Amino acid sequence: MATIETVALRRGGLCLAESRPSVQMIFLLRFLTGTALCAQVAGADGHLGRTAWGALTWVLMIFSVYLFNGVMDVSEDRLNGSRRPICRGDLPPAFATAVALGAAVVSLLSGFALDPVMGLLLTVVLVLGYLYSGPPFPLKRSSGGTVLTGGAATVLTYGAGALAYANEFRVSLMLLVFVPAASLWTALVGSTTKDLPDIEGDAQAGRTTFAVTHGERTLRWTICAVAIGLALAFTAAVLLLELPLWPSAIAMVAGALAITVLCLKGCRREPYGAFMATQYALHGLVILALL
Repeated sequence: MATIETVALRRGGLCLAESRPSVQMIFLLRFLTGTALCAQVAGADGHLGRTAWGALTWVLMIFSVYLFNGVMDVSEDRLNGSRRPICRGDLPPAFATAVALGAAVVSLLSGFALDPVMGLLLTVVLVLGYLYSGPPFPLKRSSGGTVLTGGAATVLTYGAGALAYANEFRVSLMLLVFVPAASLWTALVGSTTKDLPDIEGDAQAGRTTFAVTHGERTLRWTICAVAIGLALAFTAAVLLLELPLWPSAIAMVAGALAITVLCLKGCRREPYGAFMATQYALHGLVILALL
């Protein structure tokens, strides 16, 4: 017979799975990229201990937001054939909600203890997370809402990484080029490729996403155009300004081409996988280049 501790540990692991570890990792990489870009300006004035504290605090809030999203997405996930823990009945929604609430509280307390501004940034992310998933008018029901919340959370993450390291926002040319490019990649390419395999389920759930309102064919061509356009614009900026970001520019171009090929082949889930792989490469290469 399972003990209370065993059940709690098992459910804790299911909460982590529900919050999508791959997403937690990319938010951590965004945070550390903000740190690395800031360090080019701040130099030895930064604080690695504060950065580690801030990173753990930030990822805890993202964990809370995505776990809550899993609770609120059960109906749509079932229509779309998801196999995440709540959807398949292994994780009680009430337990997941309690864990999400507890994680949010701990993250806020930790953030304000680290820096009042960090606490405010975390509060904004928490509010965005609720507005995206929660009643009465969840922003997830439209592509505009998804783009807004995804882009804002991404920009805030880079800013939080910079703040944690230098105890203030320090702007560099590389940051001004990379952050908008990577944020638009997330907001525009990520949101559309994510919707591609869920068109029928989203339509049944009453969502008015770009995919539902304009159709799959238009969505595929839009994804291709936006991905290639962003990649070329980012590459042009890197070359014209002679920034040491060319490995990331190459990664974005390669990712855009891969997404385009997959979309034109009629694939549904693979374009989002290519988008995520590109994100990992994009941020990992920045961090490595600036070490």
